Amino acid sequence: MKEKLLFVTKGGEDCDEGFSYVLELAKALNAGIAVLMVYNRRAMDTYEDVMAAVAFAEAGELETVKELLHEQEKEIKEVEDRKVKELSDRCREISVDLIYQTAIGDLTAAIKDFLKNRPNIDMILLSPNLSANKKGIDLKKLLKNITKPIVTITRPAEARA
Repeated sequence: MKEKLLFVTKGGEDCDEGFSYVLELAKALNAGIAVLMVYNRRAMDTYEDVMAAVAFAEAGELETVKELLHEQEKEIKEVEDRKVKELSDRCREISVDLIYQTAIGDLTAAIKDFLKNRPNIDMILLSPNLSANKKGIDLKKLLKNITKPIVTITRPAEARA
């Protein structure tokens, strides 16, 4: 079975947000799912991490700087592996094929590059962790560069009394 649905999400703990919807859609359409986890180019840099690295670099402790950066990469990889396993297990339970890929940088460029290698994708579904942040996604740029249907998954609205 070829992947027909592309679920695009920001890598991290909440990368599976919206996946239940994609899973149900795949089941209904008898389609496979491709997951694209996109990380910001500077995903590992927080202010504290940068300042710590600068302090160690100024002290001439370059090995410590490398260890700090390596530790961050290791933590990101551990979360990614755990989350991909969870998604894969959920797909396996209902016999839906799943592949995944990661990308770093611009969201539109990452999707465009992914589609070059996977022309069988019929629909792109954007995770709530991307679509909730209007600054994190440029829909005009996406629509201009991507010719496939794009669906933004949103978080459920909160009930107000």
